[in-house]
Amino acid sequence: MATKSQQKRKELRDKRMQAEQAAQSADKRQNLAKILGIAAFLVVVGVVVAVVAISSSGGGDEPKGSGDIDKLLAGIPQNGTTLGEANSKVTLYEFGDLQCPICEQYSEDATPDIINNIVRPGKAKWNFKQWAILGPDSTLAAKAALAAAEQNRYWEFIENFYANQGIENSGYVTDDFLTEIANDAGVPDIDKWNADRESAAIAKQVEQTDAQASSLGFSGTPSFGVQVGNGDIEPVQTTSSTAAAGEIAKAIEKAQSGN
Repeated sequence: MATKSQQKRKELRDKRMQAEQAAQSADKRQNLAKILGIAAFLVVVGVVVAVVAISSSGGGDEPKGSGDIDKLLAGIPQNGTTLGEANSKVTLYEFGDLQCPICEQYSEDATPDIINNIVRPGKAKWNFKQWAILGPDSTLAAKAALAAAEQNRYWEFIENFYANQGIENSGYVTDDFLTEIANDAGVPDIDKWNADRESAAIAKQVEQTDAQASSLGFSGTPSFGVQVGNGDIEPVQTTSSTAAAGEIAKAIEKAQSGN
């Protein structure tokens, strides 16, 4: 039988062991918390890096540069807002807003095919109508583009604007921004461009386009239509930016055949 002294030592030893076990458990919890905290921090860092990478790259392919745009448009005549051979019997109309992100997506996915497969071979000429429906910044952009058209650098302006498009109505469409786009587009006379974009004639063009789009029953951008000769503009339904070029080509063939 254990003496009182032995019993006392056993009790003290048991208490010490319990205290050590409790301390070890606390250390483990603290270490686990630290590990989880570090892991969470690394996850956050990874997300931030991914977001920055996506933002820097435009979320996928590299945006078109001025050199790519010039190459795409090289050798195709421009007359004001129209791209393509003046004697082309068919005119493709696009009603677009330069601030519209969907229009920008169409520019990436559909514009190269439309230019290379429809406009360049002379199947149709392409008239882009500035339908400024997203707010005052869209109107500023539309007037600047139409001023570039006065010097036959309209399509370069449109494509360079899309390549540098910001978040709509965020205030990025400033005089400095528009001037940079005009320079990238190769507008030769910036003083004339500045004067033209403030003119009453260009303001009237924007108003007339709004009225025309409404009369055609269009409800949003981008909207397309096909005209043969001096006939009526027939709206073209596109289902997506990737399918648009093919759908427009079919609409042009249908319009030419009269069916």
